[in-house]
Amino acid sequence: MDIKQGSHVDLMIAGGTIITMDENRRILEEGNLLIKGGRIQAVLADDQVPEDLTAEKVISARGKVLLPGLINAHSHLAMTLFRGFVEDLILDKWLNKVWEYELSVVDEKAVRAGSRLAFVEMIKGGITCAHDMYWHFKETMGLAEEIGVRLISGPPITGLGDQDFDEMFQVARETLTWMEDLDFVYPVLQAHSTYTTTPRMMRTVRAFKEEYGISFTTHASENQDEVDNVREQYQKSPIELLSSYDLLDEHTVLAHCVKVDEGEIDLLAATGTHVAHCPESNLKLGSGIAPVVDMLEKGINVCLGTDGAASNNDLNVLGEMRTAALLQKGVNHAPEVLTTDQALEMATINGAKAYHLDHMIGSLEAGKKADVVLVDFQQPHLTPSFDPVTNLIYSAAKSDVDTVIIDGKVHLEGGQLTRLDEERVMAEVRDLEGLFDGR
Repeated sequence: MDIKQGSHVDLMIAGGTIITMDENRRILEEGNLLIKGGRIQAVLADDQVPEDLTAEKVISARGKVLLPGLINAHSHLAMTLFRGFVEDLILDKWLNKVWEYELSVVDEKAVRAGSRLAFVEMIKGGITCAHDMYWHFKETMGLAEEIGVRLISGPPITGLGDQDFDEMFQVARETLTWMEDLDFVYPVLQAHSTYTTTPRMMRTVRAFKEEYGISFTTHASENQDEVDNVREQYQKSPIELLSSYDLLDEHTVLAHCVKVDEGEIDLLAATGTHVAHCPESNLKLGSGIAPVVDMLEKGINVCLGTDGAASNNDLNVLGEMRTAALLQKGVNHAPEVLTTDQALEMATINGAKAYHLDHMIGSLEAGKKADVVLVDFQQPHLTPSFDPVTNLIYSAAKSDVDTVIIDGKVHLEGGQLTRLDEERVMAEVRDLEGLFDGR
C-alpha cells in the first residue's frame, strides 16, 4: 500500500528493529510500522516516512524488536484450570484422570474462566492467535470475540462421554453456521484422535470437511502406546488410519506426530499435511521427541503449539521455540539443524500457513492484519544483540514482551494489559478450585 504525502494513520510504531517474516525475511533496523483500519499500511525505513505523516498514536520502539504475533497452533485453552493438577504420569493415565474431572465438573462457567485466564497468559507472552480444542467451545469463541483475539476452533468430535452420534454432528453443523458471523474466530473441524473416535465418525468428518471446505485437525501418534493400541485395533498406525479415511492433505493439521517412521513422514510430505509440534508437552508426558528435522527436510510445514497448560504447564510459544531448537540439535547431535530462523518460522508464518491464514497473519507486510509484538531488548540477558532472531530464540523470556497489538488495537502496553483485568481473571479461577477437592 502506498503512503503518500499528507497521509494519516491510526498508529505508528517508530524506530524499532522489525523482523518482518516476509518472503525475503527482511529485517529493518530503525524501521517504522504504519497501521490503519486494523491493517498494516506500510513497513518503512526512517528515510521513507513522509515528513508530513500524522498518526493518532505513536509508540516509540527504540530499543525494541517488532515481530509478527505468535501463533499457538495446538492447545486446549481452558485446561489452565488443570495446571499442576495431574503430574508425573504417562499419557494414557494422565488423560484418564483429567477426563474424569472434565466430564464431571467442568461446565460453561469453568471453561469461560479458564479460557479467559489463557487469553491473559497468551497475550502477555506475545501470542495473538491460538488454536483451541475443548468442551463448551462456544464459551471460548465468545470470549475471543469479546476480547478481540484470534482463535482457531470448532466443535470437537469424540467418542468420550455420553454423546449421541447424530446429535454431535447436528451440533457441529449448527456451530459452523453460527461461526460465519464471527470476526475473530476461524472454523476448523476437529476430532480428538483415532483412538477416541469410530470409523463412522471420521468418515463423517471427511464428508463435512469436503462440504464446508475448511481445515481439519486431530491428535496423532503422540506416544508409542497410542500407536500400538491403534494398530492392534485397526491393523494400521494412526497415520495410516487417517490416510485410509482420506484425511491427510494440505487442509489437515496433525498435533504431535512423535512416533512416526520414515514411510509415514514421506506420506505426510506427499499429501501436504501439516504438523503442530508440541515439544514441552511431549517431554513432560514422556512421549518422546518428534523427528522434526526429518519432517522439515522432507518439506513438511511444521508449526508450534503449547498443548494445554495441564501437560506443559504454561502457554509460552517463546519458550517452545527455544525448546524445539535445542531438542533437535541434541537428539540429532548436530548444532546446525533447526536454525533460529526455522524456529521463528514455526511460531509465526508456518502456523498461519497450517490453517490457511497466511494471507492475513504470520508476517509484517502491507495489507496484512496488524498483529504485532514488541519485545524489550533493553535487558541484561538480551545484551549485546548481534542477531535479534538469535536473541529471541535463545535468550528472550515472555516477561520481555512489552507491547501486543491485535487487529490494530493495543492489548498490552508497557507490559500492562489494557483490555483485561488480570487480578480479577485470576481470582475467578481461584474461586473454582473447590471443584477439584475430590481428587
